[in-house]
Amino acid sequence: MAAQEVIFKNMLSLPQLPLYSDNDSQHVERVSIGKENHVDFVQQFVKNVRSFSSQYGGNSSISYAATNIIGPFSQFPNYGDFAQTFAMRTYGPWWDKAPSRSIDYMPQNNTDVVSQDYIDIEYHEAVYPVRVSIYEVYNPGSVIRIWAEDFKGRWFLLWNGPPQIVPLKSRIFSPPLQSCDFKTKLLRLEFNHSLLDYYTEIDAVMLIGTSELIFPKDPVHNQSLTNLLISINCDLFETPCREDIHNLTPNYKNAHLDIIHLKKTLIEHCIMCKSDVVANFHDSNLVSRLGSLYYYVPPLKEGSDSMQRFLSEELSKFMKDVKDSSDEFKKPSRYNFSALPDEIIMRILRNLDLKSLCRMSRVNKHFNNLAQDHLLYTSLNLKPYWYVINTKALYYLAPRCKYLRRLDLSWCDKFSVPELENFLVICGSLLTHLRLNCCSCVDNNTMLKISRICKNLKELGLRNCDLIKEKGFSYLENLEFLEHLDLYRTHINTQTLCKILRRNIRMRHLRIGGTDKSLNVDEVAMELRNSCPDLESIDLWKTHTLTSQGIDALADCENLREVDFGWCTTGHGDSFRRLFSSCQHLEKVFLISVRGLTERDLRALTLCKNLKQLDLLGTLSLTAEICHAIFVNCPKLEMIDLSFCDNIADCSIQQWQQIYTHIAIKRVYSER
Repeated sequence: MAAQEVIFKNMLSLPQLPLYSDNDSQHVERVSIGKENHVDFVQQFVKNVRSFSSQYGGNSSISYAATNIIGPFSQFPNYGDFAQTFAMRTYGPWWDKAPSRSIDYMPQNNTDVVSQDYIDIEYHEAVYPVRVSIYEVYNPGSVIRIWAEDFKGRWFLLWNGPPQIVPLKSRIFSPPLQSCDFKTKLLRLEFNHSLLDYYTEIDAVMLIGTSELIFPKDPVHNQSLTNLLISINCDLFETPCREDIHNLTPNYKNAHLDIIHLKKTLIEHCIMCKSDVVANFHDSNLVSRLGSLYYYVPPLKEGSDSMQRFLSEELSKFMKDVKDSSDEFKKPSRYNFSALPDEIIMRILRNLDLKSLCRMSRVNKHFNNLAQDHLLYTSLNLKPYWYVINTKALYYLAPRCKYLRRLDLSWCDKFSVPELENFLVICGSLLTHLRLNCCSCVDNNTMLKISRICKNLKELGLRNCDLIKEKGFSYLENLEFLEHLDLYRTHINTQTLCKILRRNIRMRHLRIGGTDKSLNVDEVAMELRNSCPDLESIDLWKTHTLTSQGIDALADCENLREVDFGWCTTGHGDSFRRLFSSCQHLEKVFLISVRGLTERDLRALTLCKNLKQLDLLGTLSLTAEICHAIFVNCPKLEMIDLSFCDNIADCSIQQWQQIYTHIAIKRVYSER
């Protein structure tokens, strides 16, 4: 015990890396490793946000915007709701229960935990990653994957894990990273919000890495710096070694003492592999021939060691096992899969994910023919494979997709516009559902191709497709069967959108939240009333231009089940009461920070007998009496947000939570 205390005290007396500087976005410390070699340890915060799937903030606002993740932390270690952080639009299960929810085309492709959001963040300098530290200051636990991009635009998974239920306090989340034998300055964080009780907020993301590739000397660490750092932590704090050692940081000032110790004792613990050696390996013909398979082999040195061990120790045993298995297969069996009728095999194949179908096609010629059957590829969800879907993947899939009806290419951007257009020419004529959300390459030419080829489209997802301009959207006027159109954070104008709605009279779900302020939402609402009588949901999140005229128009859409007016209305008069009394099928109503709501308006919510989700955040005129009336008169209510409703006391919230246990009553509680 005394020895450990001496080590710890010595650690605290060391000249420490300024890991908690509020000013430095980047810090470099040179550490010697031998007489002639040195390694730079680089600590840096985010320089730029390349892409993201959603943000709570609006396009012209800095509150809760993705760009708030840039630079050093500003709120940590405080815990609470801060507008200076990055927050996304969803939490919990509520968005998957809404009428406008997206139905997965091919759920068997998904991993156990589905990614719901992502953000791509860029750093100043490319390094070999040692640690990624995510500063979570509100409702932590939704980060599920961390990816790194190499110098050729390929992605490598550094870490993945399930969403967590953790204490409601700020933390530095630094999960154990996989060994990575290339430099990176671009990371992707993926999120799953299903376990969150409320919105998560992230203050900053620090990347700590090295200028040269280093490995632990001790083979017990299996060439993994993460394993070495966990071992150092165990020695420093006398805690049992466990895989989640970095996940919780109750004493955040000690969060990086292991790295400080590693730098001090680097020559004792590590060996270095020069950058030019690694670069030559990656540029070699071997890696070029491997192509995308590069990501399915272990890192450089670990892979080499594994191969040597296999050749020297395990090859003979492997060959014996193969012979024994071969002899076993020669025996007649009632359970031979190949003997099943093709109809039965095809039923089984319809339940396989895309990877399994590809593997199936390699078994023999018969299975190869079955695995290429066009009826297996009528629905294709490629979003889970965004990191490997490129030109070659599209070329591979195209011959199989003769009868393709539903295609999800969301988050995929490793192909050019002509390559996507060629795929649509071959496979797009029968498409009824097409999602291109967050596809950075989609532009006006893509829209032209879609309008000419995909004449039967019922669903089209274009959220965050920033390259589509007015002319590109105008091509969609040629479509006439659209029922679901997602234009979140795009640049469509009023006239073009109204023309699209005029042609597509079957429209049921329209998402135009976060679009340009120039969009006149009142005109769009009036066009929906006149042209789209079957409208079921409308997302107007932060569109800012909705007035009583638009609300009155939507009141005539009597089939409405979902409306999101968050942060977007002014001067509405008595229009809300008319909307709530007219639209008796409403299930989800978001009225976040709607100015001028009266008690009369709010009482009209009691007319919505099918109401399940209600967000009244920031509603100053809301009273305890009205809340009670809503609880009593809306028997299907499952969730209500009463955050920042100044007339509602905390004690009332707590009392209701005990009485109405079937309702998730939300309230922001900050412990700053």
